[in-house]
Amino acid sequence: MEQACYRGHLGSPKTQGSKRCLPLPPGLVEFLVQYRLRCLRIGPYDLLFPTATGKTLSDTNLLHRHLKPAGQHMGASWLNWHTLRRTHATLLQSAGGSLKDAQAQLGHSKLSTTLEVYTVAIPFQQRAAVEKLCQVLLTNVDQKKQLAKELPAALQQIQ
Repeated sequence: MEQACYRGHLGSPKTQGSKRCLPLPPGLVEFLVQYRLRCLRIGPYDLLFPTATGKTLSDTNLLHRHLKPAGQHMGASWLNWHTLRRTHATLLQSAGGSLKDAQAQLGHSKLSTTLEVYTVAIPFQQRAAVEKLCQVLLTNVDQKKQLAKELPAALQQIQ
């Protein structure tokens, strides 16, 4: 079923890019299935997390009643929905996911949006990449000497 929920209103996704399949970890799927089974009054098309009156939850209410207080409790008063999206995109790449994976999950039409706005460099990963580069450059010294002889000619071709 394709549905969108925006500001408490259910409807169809507004663009083709909004229609996407988001993978969930198997453990979370199992938890949600068990949760649904415990909720006796839920039909196949009912909301899994409705309000007390059975309506959709409001993202604004969730933000101000739950997310912001949790952030303040952790010392992160700046926490918001975009923080979670940026964190997801950054950690997805950190875990080995590609930029295209992040773009698809966030629903961006342009890869540049995902790259320039939603991903952040992680200092310890930058350090690890530099250390890996050093290891590559320092191994096989004989090959590196040969490469050094050939490098100036290759650099001249690039210019």
